Amino acid sequence: MAFLQTVVSPMKGAERISRNLGIYAGKITVSSYATTLVECTAITKYFVDIDSTETSAAQFPHGIVSCVADGISESGFAFKWDATTGAFRCYYPTSIAATGLTIAVNSNVAGGSALLFASGGGAGALHATSAVGNIVVPATLSEQVGSEANANDAVGSVNFIAIGFVR
Repeated sequence: MAFLQTVVSPMKGAERISRNLGIYAGKITVSSYATTLVECTAITKYFVDIDSTETSAAQFPHGIVSCVADGISESGFAFKWDATTGAFRCYYPTSIAATGLTIAVNSNVAGGSALLFASGGGAGALHATSAVGNIVVPATLSEQVGSEANANDAVGSVNFIAIGFVR
């Protein structure tokens, strides 16, 4: 299936909110994801690039200051705006596999003992009853929190709001 994204909005275009800024909101559905990221002209067409001679112009490609999705799609994907390409990059949450900080645990149980768990119900539904060893915590939680969607994945729909420069 070829790349396919659809934007729907009750708005006819970006609504002016100040002399230079406008806002546009709606829902985007990505039925077939493209890992090469194709510009979402259904959103970017309502905004204009600012004067490229200004140094700040490079910070707002496609004239968009911010474009934010409201959460996770029904298919479980998170959407993040890629300002450079003018498209949403989509991620599927994964388990954290990175290694980093190591916390030593010792509950005064003889060396080499296993980490044991017991169910205590309520707030202590699962707790360690003995521990000797290490707990490994990821270096940064942002390292492996998601993997990018594959080409042609149906990543689903999210609402979005875009703010950018208008004429």
